[in-house]
Amino acid sequence: MNDWMTLLGLDAEADERTIKRAYARQLRVTRPEDDPVAFQRLHEAYQAALAQLREDAAPPAEVRPAQASTDTVDAEGVAAQLVEVAGQGDDALLRQALQQQPELWSLHGKQRIGHAVLQQLVTDEPALPRSTFDTLSECFNWDDPVRGMDLHWLDAVARRCEQRWLLSSAGAQALATRYLGISESLLVPGSDVLPSLREPRPAWRNLLSTLQPSRAHQAISLLAALGYWHDLRVPPGLDAGQVAFWSRFGREGDAIHWQAGGLRALLVALVLGLICTWAVIASWPLPPSEDGMLDGGQRAALIIAAAVLLVPGLWLTSHTTRAIIRWQSLPEHVATVLPGVRILTVPLAVAAVMGTFHLALRFTTGVPVGTLVLLVFASGAVLRMARQRFLQRCSSAEQDAASGSLVVAIVLIVPALVMALVYWAKDLHVHRDELRWFNR
Repeated sequence: MNDWMTLLGLDAEADERTIKRAYARQLRVTRPEDDPVAFQRLHEAYQAALAQLREDAAPPAEVRPAQASTDTVDAEGVAAQLVEVAGQGDDALLRQALQQQPELWSLHGKQRIGHAVLQQLVTDEPALPRSTFDTLSECFNWDDPVRGMDLHWLDAVARRCEQRWLLSSAGAQALATRYLGISESLLVPGSDVLPSLREPRPAWRNLLSTLQPSRAHQAISLLAALGYWHDLRVPPGLDAGQVAFWSRFGREGDAIHWQAGGLRALLVALVLGLICTWAVIASWPLPPSEDGMLDGGQRAALIIAAAVLLVPGLWLTSHTTRAIIRWQSLPEHVATVLPGVRILTVPLAVAAVMGTFHLALRFTTGVPVGTLVLLVFASGAVLRMARQRFLQRCSSAEQDAASGSLVVAIVLIVPALVMALVYWAKDLHVHRDELRWFNR
């Protein structure tokens, strides 16, 4: 008795819970790879302490039930020991510990220990690399279809333990390697992207962070490297609000892109407005317009207003066009807003551009250069919308087959509109039996 009392640092009155805590505490300093002899002595002392505790608590031999169990395997203690070894991330060391564990030689003991190890992984979610989790699963046959265990649930348990390991100092290098396999940009050493994901931040600070495109790319790639997108559970140690913000930013079409893009557009508009204001002040007084309709002050206000509204206008036009293209490219079976209008959007847009083109030529003296330039951009946008609708819904394999005729059509108004109608007609022909004019 003195041996286990000395090794575990306990007295004779210690209960089972105290013995297990003392054993777990000693495991942190006595490892099998450092001193196998000391580790074996510690394990024997632990078993002796439990045996002595059971012997003291057992009834006298004459009244002891005949059906008393002879199984003295401490599944929880062995499980704590195996999880401690597995947490070091060394597969060879874990396999050696599994082979040298006498409690695993019994089939019944192995099943009990395997259940206890899995229960501890589910409850505590310790930091384990995926390879060591797979080693434990292989040893205890967790993924055996005969056992009827949910493999998706088992994979989720492995992912949670792996996430905690990747976010620890021991798994930092593995996280960086996995990040490089996802992202083409390097994660700068000492970057505060990962620390910022650990602490709560207000939404306005995150929006300001999006002004730096690389920052948003790094945050999204880190979440992908951690396997967040598989089950959308917040990785352990990361702030839920931060993860929710950057995961929304990683989804194209989310409203948060409008907020971030609008903030960038307003910032550029402010800079351009200040530059034009400085130029107007430096050139003051401005002469009136040649036709005399605007004096110097009106011209100055018009110049500054044009500079301020240029970038927000282009940004709004670009995002609106992309939103319309996504709306047009939805599969036919998906319920959407105004399905009948969606089908007729391309011909209606062609009619609008052609009508504007006709009015510009009919009621404008000379060559309406400005109007024609705008119509060229409008016809190019209609052609792009019709082409993307056709390629994404009908023939995605031809998406990269851009020809010279397409470039010419974008420059010339009428050919662009004709090609847009051709793409639209081909799409309608492919989906002629699936068209949805109303949501039912």
